[in-house]
Amino acid sequence: MPVDYKKYPKNWLTEIRPRILERANHKCENCGLENYSIVHSYKKNKKVVWEKLSYGDYMRMEAKTVKVILTIAHLDHDETNQDITDDRLKAMCQLCHLRYDADEKKRRRSSSVC
Repeated sequence: MPVDYKKYPKNWLTEIRPRILERANHKCENCGLENYSIVHSYKKNKKVVWEKLSYGDYMRMEAKTVKVILTIAHLDHDETNQDITDDRLKAMCQLCHLRYDADEKKRRRSSSVC
């Protein structure tokens, strides 16, 4: 789902995001994948798995290639909080961020159903 930057502080892209990425050494703070690395994405035991490519690795037949783009997760799930502090933000790859937000998204969906 695309990011609606209108909900974020004006300095999100110019100051906050770069600061959090720098703090994380441009790696996912959950799994350690580096920003812009290339991974195989496939399902193992019904769960999506990302596996980093090494030189000479073969491509799994069922896998697709994914470019890791680090995102910044709001640990309190409140993207409208304009006074967010760095300790409430975490650099995460797309997969870790989606997993982190899954329960909150499910809660929001169920509370919006009439």
